[in-house]
Amino acid sequence: MATDLYRAVYLRVTAAWAAATERINAEYARTLATMMQDSPADLQREVDDAASAIDRLLLLLTPDIRQWAFGVERWYRSKWRGAVLAATGVDLQTMLGPEDMAAPLESHIQWNVSLVRDVSDQIRQRIGNAVFDGLRNRTPARDVAKAIDEAVGLGRARSQRIASDQLNKLSNALADERRREAGISRFKWRWSHKVHGRREHIARDGKIYADTAAGADEAEGVLPPPEDRPGQLPYCGCRGQAFIQF
Repeated sequence: MATDLYRAVYLRVTAAWAAATERINAEYARTLATMMQDSPADLQREVDDAASAIDRLLLLLTPDIRQWAFGVERWYRSKWRGAVLAATGVDLQTMLGPEDMAAPLESHIQWNVSLVRDVSDQIRQRIGNAVFDGLRNRTPARDVAKAIDEAVGLGRARSQRIASDQLNKLSNALADERRREAGISRFKWRWSHKVHGRREHIARDGKIYADTAAGADEAEGVLPPPEDRPGQLPYCGCRGQAFIQF
């Protein structure tokens, strides 16, 4: 599902910038060769035109982000239903729906809209820096073209990381909402086992936490809520597992 988000949304933005680089490179080479008074303005216009086209694309991507988010919700709802059925024999199919998850879904949809725009803006800034620093220093066109390709490549790599992180954050938010909806106020920390995991997250693995300090119980081994929740920090892959003490 992270790959789905990347391909349906983020890749389309980085691909649009990649397609625009040919025109920007050609205009840079022409500007460098002539260096007439209006040439830098023509180059700026080329960059601005590419950015405007991508801004229009961003408006079309919001429904795709929404479709992806609701797809994640359907997947998690099925997992939650199966877990409850296996543990209790109760089938919640008719009691669960996306309406219950409206708040976290809308929050993550708008969050991704903002992140996609930020990826595009960052690529634009790096391209702008490359071409105008290049003009000032009379950098050969082939070197500036390489810097522009690197700007798009950095945006593409960042997009892949964001898509993976956003899937984890949305699934954790849905898990928390479903857990609270069921009246479960405790969760077990599950470390992601990533190669470079945060030391404090490794130390929390398997420990039980309450949602609030008032819900902690030292005798039962239930700790107060930690400073950050599973999946909350950037690129954290940890999960919170609903926990009931019988």
